[in-house]
Amino acid sequence: MRAFSIVIVLFLLSACTNVQVSQDYDPLSDLSRYGTWQWREAVQPQAGDIRIDNPLLDQRIRTAVSNNLENRGISRTSERPEIYLSYRLGVERKIESDTTHTTIGYGGYYHPWYGGIGTETSIRQYDESRLTIDIHKADTGQLLWRGVGTYRFRTYKTPQDAAAAMQKIVDKILIQFPPAN
Repeated sequence: MRAFSIVIVLFLLSACTNVQVSQDYDPLSDLSRYGTWQWREAVQPQAGDIRIDNPLLDQRIRTAVSNNLENRGISRTSERPEIYLSYRLGVERKIESDTTHTTIGYGGYYHPWYGGIGTETSIRQYDESRLTIDIHKADTGQLLWRGVGTYRFRTYKTPQDAAAAMQKIVDKILIQFPPAN
């Protein structure tokens, strides 16, 4: 019973950080050969959304990217980087619905034609975040790789919780880099 409880808790925790990822890349480039990088833009361009235009969030994303790449031996440098990185964060309003079949009825003696299925539909709005990380060849500016992570936007109680969540999101996106051909 205890093992079952642990499995349920782990499932619920993983559902909280559900990030859908995808990637696109130039299949003719050897992306495993790059060892140094730098940010393409020193400051993230303004998006016009107060949730995104947050210098604290910008720093969390940049720190998460740096941590991920440094842990894999790809060093940040200010002199002649091999690749440039940039990111874009967007938040979009989405709608989801669920239909539940709640009752089943049938006719009786006086109303044999009466019957049916009761249904209930719930409609909810939520905000979906999309974090896109681009990797460009430094000497030409050519886009080499793009990783995208889509997840539900949420707020956190502490800056440490926000930083930990962003690290998980960035790690899930960048685990795809370099792609296995």
